[in-house]
Amino acid sequence: MDRELLEQKLNQLRKKQQLMETAWREAGNRKLIQFFVDIMPKALDAERCSIFILDPVDEKAWLQCGTGLSEKQLQVPTKNSIVGRVMSSGQFVIEDDLEDQVGAHDIVAVKTGFVTRTALCVPVHGVTTKKVVGAIQMLNKRHGDFGDADRKILESLAFHLEMNIEIKANALVIDLLVERKALLNHVPINHSY
Repeated sequence: MDRELLEQKLNQLRKKQQLMETAWREAGNRKLIQFFVDIMPKALDAERCSIFILDPVDEKAWLQCGTGLSEKQLQVPTKNSIVGRVMSSGQFVIEDDLEDQVGAHDIVAVKTGFVTRTALCVPVHGVTTKKVVGAIQMLNKRHGDFGDADRKILESLAFHLEMNIEIKANALVIDLLVERKALLNHVPINHSY
């Protein structure tokens, strides 16, 4: 293979790779995460699974994907919520008997009609920063309470979804900063970054 032909082939492969990466960011990433949200309740014998993204600018977490919910349908504070505690500490949380406790889960219950009894929540760390960028939460173990085996499975899932969730978290921060910059400059917002 001569040099020119090799260069053409390399350029074709680079373009193809770039198209695949763009398609993955736009659709595949979302579909993969939705797939895990769909199967995790069955795998852990729970009612719901939710993946939250940390909004470091406004100190809240928003729902990326959840059982029976749409993206950004829920936002929870990083203070006084299980998801917030996990994101702040970087440590997992298991809670039982939540129907007897007052918290952010009560506000969510009013919005969604879903009552939380038990919860398991683990952090998702970013691949590039190792900082917490999100959390995965399982709700209402059907038989008994969440335990160590459930935690290990969910932490394994969090590890495998790190890059996907960090990509989404970075996109969120970029959108927020573009909006703030536009407000400062009084310029119409253009989300094409």
